[in-house]
Amino acid sequence: MTEKLYYQNGYNTEFKGTVLSCEKSKEGYHIVLNQTLFYPEGGGQPGDKGTLGGVTVFDVHEKHGEVIHYTEAPLTVGIEVEGKIDWAHRFDLMQNHSGEHILSGIICKKYHCDNVGFHMGREEITIDFNAQIPLEDLNWLEERANQAIWENTPIEITYPEKEELEGLAYRSKIELAGEVRIVKAGEFDCCACCGTHVRLAGEIGIIKIVGAQNYKGGTRLELLCGQRGLAYFQKIQQASKEVGRALSVQEEKIGVGVQKLLSEKDGFIQELKKWKWQVFLHRIEKLPMDADSILMVEDGLSGKDMTSLADLAVEKNHGRAIVMTPSEDGFAFVLVSRKMDAKKIVEELKTSFDCKGGGKDGGVQGKLMGEREKILSFLQALGFYFAK
Repeated sequence: MTEKLYYQNGYNTEFKGTVLSCEKSKEGYHIVLNQTLFYPEGGGQPGDKGTLGGVTVFDVHEKHGEVIHYTEAPLTVGIEVEGKIDWAHRFDLMQNHSGEHILSGIICKKYHCDNVGFHMGREEITIDFNAQIPLEDLNWLEERANQAIWENTPIEITYPEKEELEGLAYRSKIELAGEVRIVKAGEFDCCACCGTHVRLAGEIGIIKIVGAQNYKGGTRLELLCGQRGLAYFQKIQQASKEVGRALSVQEEKIGVGVQKLLSEKDGFIQELKKWKWQVFLHRIEKLPMDADSILMVEDGLSGKDMTSLADLAVEKNHGRAIVMTPSEDGFAFVLVSRKMDAKKIVEELKTSFDCKGGGKDGGVQGKLMGEREKILSFLQALGFYFAK
């Protein structure tokens, strides 16, 4: 059994330990010491990082009471080594885990629900609750959680005796037996937990909910605390400044600026559609009356544009029309046929080209790949008049 020094003081970053075993693995090496400050992954919290005797420790896990350090190089069994914790990484986890406790405690108390999932990733935390949390409540929940920070609420860790534990109202995902580690944050939360935490809520800095979604009948929240919360605000502020400069408005007015821009965009789109329709009608007017199979090639058309132009052509010639727009390695196309042979023509194209399309006998949309001149010549050989 490895002696777990991290439970004695989560703020210590240096220690000495004796190497009990060192085994080669796919990831590198697995090293076990007689004692360690390195917290192993567990309870939703990632493992610590740091060094052992100058060798990098990139992950830590616990198995059967032994704390296994994943290292990039071996260490000699029996020697004493100095361990150093990556404090920036450890403190980031402490801030976020403590912030999660406070918010979860508030939510579970208010909605009489349980925290049924918790994962602390590299960028954000997700918490799952077995209750629907109204979106309109999120601001209040966030403010209530940050109240613990403003009051600099002490976060206390205790190991209550059995009698005391039985009368204690605390959160736990499973029924616990034996020695139970309780983490209490004033009136905000009381929870059984094995993770590392800050001593005072003020060290968390900020608790920020950045996302919410329905998940398995309940609610999944995305959370950022401490340094992660600050980095998030800095990122958002920089983006706001850039948008403000682009719109020539103050940051607090970018919402109005964006709405104005979208309104103008809608107006331009409608105007473009009007002029595009006029161009289509002009192209159709120039088509010969005696051509019942029309081939047109136009740059930059969407699928809807090609369909509209093909429909107009078929209305005039009562036959068939294929409209194509150049793509990177061929054409996108729409084929409309009053003769109900669109799929048959596509099958003929497939005999000589890489042709993919879907639809019915009256109309097919797809992609035709190959050399431009060969494709055009093939279609003309099928009887299509090339309307240049």
